[in-house]
Amino acid sequence: MDQSRGEKQLNAQTVNRGQVKRILILSCSLLAGVVVLTGNAAAQDSSGAKPAKEISYTKDVVPIFEKFCATCHNADEDHPSQLFMDSYETLMKGGKHGKAIQPGNSKESLLLQKMNPTPPFGKKMPPSKKLIPTTEQIETLRQWIDQGAKRN
Repeated sequence: MDQSRGEKQLNAQTVNRGQVKRILILSCSLLAGVVVLTGNAAAQDSSGAKPAKEISYTKDVVPIFEKFCATCHNADEDHPSQLFMDSYETLMKGGKHGKAIQPGNSKESLLLQKMNPTPPFGKKMPPSKKLIPTTEQIETLRQWIDQGAKRN
């Protein structure tokens, strides 16, 4: 059976539309990939930020804990949370609500969750309205946890 000229043109247009559609989808996918890769590189380069320095437990973290936490969270006090922060071992052991530190995962670490204005339970820590850690001090704790909460 011979196709009429009109049917041949219609079939050719259908094939061409299908090919054009595939080419457009492929092009959009490639373009999206380039945008994502370029955006990530630009964000890293334009920030001018150096890679985060390694946070030292002894030099950077302990002074923050001593200033804001250890007054109440120490083995000599009968703290209701049973979280004692006067040594690395007792800190990493956690308290009655579980582990305060999830090495490598600051978002899941109760220590930082309790420092948020709306903690998952109980009061915000530290409770004092006069003695509040700075944004930089909280960021130091976050980086230390994300870096693995090493005893260094």
